[in-house]
Amino acid sequence: MPEGPLTFQELNVSLERMQIPASACVAVAVSGGADSLSLAVLLHEIRPIVALIVDHGLRENSANEAQETSEKLTSLGIENDILVWHHEELPNANIQAAAREARYALMRDWCKERGINFLCTAHHIDDQAETVLLRLARGSGVYGLAGMAEKRDLGKGIELARPVLNVSKQRLVAVLYERGIAWVEDPSNSNIAFDRVKVRNLLENPPLEGLQADRLGATAERFARSRRALEFYQRRWLLDAVEFFDAGYAILDRNKFADVPEDIYLRAMNSLIQFAGGGGYAPRFEKLLRLTGVLLDENFKGYTLSGVQFTPFSANEILVCREKSALTPAEPICVEYTAWDNRFDVDATNCLTEHPLLIGPLGDGGRIIINENLTDLKDAAGSVPKLVLPTLPAFFHGERLIAVPHLEYKVDGINIPILSHQWLTLSEIGKKTYGGMQ
Repeated sequence: MPEGPLTFQELNVSLERMQIPASACVAVAVSGGADSLSLAVLLHEIRPIVALIVDHGLRENSANEAQETSEKLTSLGIENDILVWHHEELPNANIQAAAREARYALMRDWCKERGINFLCTAHHIDDQAETVLLRLARGSGVYGLAGMAEKRDLGKGIELARPVLNVSKQRLVAVLYERGIAWVEDPSNSNIAFDRVKVRNLLENPPLEGLQADRLGATAERFARSRRALEFYQRRWLLDAVEFFDAGYAILDRNKFADVPEDIYLRAMNSLIQFAGGGGYAPRFEKLLRLTGVLLDENFKGYTLSGVQFTPFSANEILVCREKSALTPAEPICVEYTAWDNRFDVDATNCLTEHPLLIGPLGDGGRIIINENLTDLKDAAGSVPKLVLPTLPAFFHGERLIAVPHLEYKVDGINIPILSHQWLTLSEIGKKTYGGMQ
């Protein structure tokens, strides 16, 4: 491993390899610790950046810590913003995971509103080693042991980038030592109640020769190569076996299951479930096994899993769509960019209405309106499977239906937001093939 502080030239090579344009402004997550602060310092030397600090409210002094970090960044000439996680109550378990998801959501939405496409974090090779050991302890397979990816889709057109994933923590800390910059340590980093801290302590005093961060990082990269190969064949199978529709449903040819090994179609089915259900995490492996067994049964009548409904469509085809009872209820559109049902991006920048605009499922009530009153719309609806119609995203003023974009219907004189499916293209599906499935 290289010694000495990481240089901005090395960081620039990493960013170029990750295809992050030199002219692009990037956001960088900064906690105030050495890792993220050093990344912000180096990025500031070569790119336009904005540092994002999240006040998670988990510690009594978190607001002061966020303010101190902001002042430190300002003194270094780095533009920054503090984002606050507002939560009425915390989960009883796995608070760290809940806080992590909240941080990413806050920063992703901030980036979306400001037209920034890349969010950088300072995950390094020591973090990668900890991740691999934690997943090994949980029984993960190829996908889990591939560790963290250098880039990950956060949704809404924002990519999470980890440009120092192959760099040691020691080299990042050395960046600050070289420049005489102080940092603060997060008290939770030494709290042995957390599994990650236990693993970190183990790696500092490994019981076996070779149980080191660089070795584990190399192992993760080997698994990552295997994962990329599996994803390649999953995408090919999806292209051959599934027809996707921008209204959020798909038609699956169950004859295609015989064409590939079980592991390929099982993981591809995970992607299909995430496409139709918008889930951020995959079902457990045993549930996918049960699902495919049911789908291949000649007496298949229907099945639901993770908010997705599987229904016979023809002799050898299966309709895959959102389960009606699992849909997100109608909700007001309060910002220019939002997402609905974790599937559809909503761009309301050109939508000005006198009354509050709601987005929600068309529902059975909307379907009745189509069938009874709207002749042209009824013809358009005839091309959509009946089971899918109530799940279509629709816009309302109060209870009044004003638009159903996928049926090309809207009330005259009304500007409606632009809808796009987050998971539609095969390239996007490929990015999400593994999700939480390990």
